Amino acid sequence: MQNAKVAKKTDYTSVIQSYLSSRTGLVDLEELLPLFKVSVQTLRSKIKIAMAHDHSIRGRIAGVFPDTSSIIDEVEREIGLIEGHNLVLANVRSSELVEGWSRSFSEHFCKKMLGSNLNPATGKVTVTFDELRNQLLIPYERYLVQSGNGLVSIAGTLNQSLLVRALRNSGLNDTGSNPNFRETGTKSEGDIQIYFNGAKSRKTLSVEAKSYAARERLLRGLADIPIPKVGVGFFNDAREFGRDRITLMATSAQASALYMPDSTLRELTIDARYVEFPGTGRICRSLEREFVDDMHAFVNNGSIRSRSPC
Repeated sequence: MQNAKVAKKTDYTSVIQSYLSSRTGLVDLEELLPLFKVSVQTLRSKIKIAMAHDHSIRGRIAGVFPDTSSIIDEVEREIGLIEGHNLVLANVRSSELVEGWSRSFSEHFCKKMLGSNLNPATGKVTVTFDELRNQLLIPYERYLVQSGNGLVSIAGTLNQSLLVRALRNSGLNDTGSNPNFRETGTKSEGDIQIYFNGAKSRKTLSVEAKSYAARERLLRGLADIPIPKVGVGFFNDAREFGRDRITLMATSAQASALYMPDSTLRELTIDARYVEFPGTGRICRSLEREFVDDMHAFVNNGSIRSRSPC
């Protein structure tokens, strides 16, 4: 019983900070295990909590990424509050942080596994292909599984979390008994729902969020959720949004709007830009200038703003 009481009072953040201060470069998760009588899964969770309190810990423990909210907090310290106008900048900076940690973790793993077969001065590896596969490729696959595929998890949630942070920072509320919006992502509800709670009626706008590529996933996702609905993403290929594809999203999927970065919007053909949805006008809209504004309009009036062709 006495041991259990001591374990509850363990200050994980302080212990981790102290250990890292005595080391240079990256450390492996296994090095920290002897400091705590907990499972690997519990320790990983405690490290993420420590990272939320002390950003200097981030990137120091191989294979352990900060939680999405911690990454966004760090981005906001650099660029200010994430709002509609800087969503794309926040996305770029978030990606740079995650990719930097990922490269560092991969390099650390490779150097450790290759050992004396890697010449640090020249960067050359002196092994056969079979040796390389056995020493590096196969162990790395296991390492990714054991690390919980942290990079995959972050990539799947980061962009949506940026949208949510921008909505919160704009004054919309996703807590309490009468929220303006909430994250969903299940039962064909869309990834985010925006609510109009009028005196005589209530309406829900379903938002399907994607990352950089629309492909067929956006069309399928939009088709599965109830109307009214919109699509949003950090889409970076204007060729995915030709007139025929936009028309299909408006007629078949019945999406009222598609929000994309200004840089992508400018590259659309004129005829794609002029596709409209009955009652709300222009389908293709600016992620930076119009998304948050349209969500506020729905919360206040039960419909997104009508937009003229640009």
